Amino acid sequence: MDGGAQGDLFDLVHDSVFVRGLDGAILSWNAASADLYGWPREAALGRNAHELLGAGHEQSVAELEARLLADGRWEGELARQAANGSVLVVEARWSLRRGPDGAPAAILESGRDITARRAAEAALRRSEYRYRNLFQAMAASFWELDFSPVGGMLRELRKAGVADFGVHLAANPELTREMMRQTRVIDVNEQSVALFGERADLLNASVEPFWPEASTAVFGASVAAAASRAPSYASETRLKRLDGSEFDALFTACFPPEAVGKGTLLIGVIDISERVQAQARLQRLQTEFAHAARVSMLGELTASIAHEVNQPLAAIATNGSAGLRWLARPEPDLDEVKALTGRIVADAQRAADIIARVRGMAMRHEPEMSSLDLNDVVVEALAFLRHELQGLGVETEAVLSASLPAVRADRTLLQQVLVNLLVNAAQAMGGMEGGRKIAVRTSHDARGVEVTVRDTGPGVAPEDRGRLFDSFFSTKASGMGMGLAICRSILETHGGAISAIDPPDAAGGACFVFNLPAAEDVAHTKV
Repeated sequence: MDGGAQGDLFDLVHDSVFVRGLDGAILSWNAASADLYGWPREAALGRNAHELLGAGHEQSVAELEARLLADGRWEGELARQAANGSVLVVEARWSLRRGPDGAPAAILESGRDITARRAAEAALRRSEYRYRNLFQAMAASFWELDFSPVGGMLRELRKAGVADFGVHLAANPELTREMMRQTRVIDVNEQSVALFGERADLLNASVEPFWPEASTAVFGASVAAAASRAPSYASETRLKRLDGSEFDALFTACFPPEAVGKGTLLIGVIDISERVQAQARLQRLQTEFAHAARVSMLGELTASIAHEVNQPLAAIATNGSAGLRWLARPEPDLDEVKALTGRIVADAQRAADIIARVRGMAMRHEPEMSSLDLNDVVVEALAFLRHELQGLGVETEAVLSASLPAVRADRTLLQQVLVNLLVNAAQAMGGMEGGRKIAVRTSHDARGVEVTVRDTGPGVAPEDRGRLFDSFFSTKASGMGMGLAICRSILETHGGAISAIDPPDAAGGACFVFNLPAAEDVAHTKV
């Protein structure tokens, strides 16, 4: 085949192909070579290939060609330089061509540009290096997990007609435990070793031993999140170390599609034991403050409480004396005595209820969460302060929503919030001549349950509104400034909030509004 025919044939090849003599001079140069290196055929022919293109390799050109002469072939990667000065990585193949007498005559080189592929591989190696360094250096515990068997289990569940994995796994905790057993540990960082145990005991192990039974639902929820293509999942839970001890943890998992597709997951664990303990200590401190505030308030209401108790006791004494007189008659009137005895029992119960309310306010106890009707709490608070408010000449009005949803809260603490707001309102109107009124209103909307306490007093000065709920700030000369701060703390503990707002009309006065989530919303959030 002549050189022209050979050149035409080489031009049909997509890879760079050229022939050079044993002295390095280029004898043939196809179109793909011109495209790759930027040298047209007429500029390349006759030039020394290594001088024109370079031949970057860990071995010298002489060593490479010696191997070629010995083996008849050589292949490897070369750094070649294009006409524009850019350096290319070329996957090159050299083959030795022999003349009619069998002696070496020329060298054929084919080459393929792998610059982009090698750059991508180098970038991936750098990324993996950075990832590994970051993985090991992070202060949080990180785990790389093989999640692929769980993916197969989820596919089988979907085939069986399971549409909502979250509901199904919550109803089948043993299935979730099996998913834990099928999930294996690929790698962990040093923080994981410090937190959980020896690396050798962690690698290739199932994750099931690290999850207490009580935390099964959290793992199931994370699986459901991954199956629903959520980007990530996070929850506070309890986890277990290799020695069996448990701790409070923030568990996080991320689900990048490329990782999920390969069946691998990256999870993070942060030990929050100290934070949880600090929150518990703060809760105890808040309970102590709230108790102290209630006792202080009861001290202020001593005269009112005594009057409240005296009323049923006096009625008991009066009815008892009348009953004795009816019995002392020559012909005792037993019907009248029965009626008087019934009144005595009712008055005794009324006195007992008053004492129970006072005792409940005075007792120190941890918050007891239960489902409550806020309307009942409002009525109880108004009854508790009835005599006190009457003594101050304060008229009360309660507008209570008939369809109010329940809230989940501690009854005594909510009574404390309402009593504090009512007492503050009554005291704010202390220097007024007539027109003293407090209106309490309950309502609800999509955000939850709302209670409004409004008075007809002088209102809140604009400069004070931003500081009303700060500790130790008070607008009263003798006030300690803890009442509203404790109210805010109590409500925030229950997931609610309190604020002072402008009255909805121009009538003036102070208006406080607090809200709480409905009980079903609280339950939904916990799930």
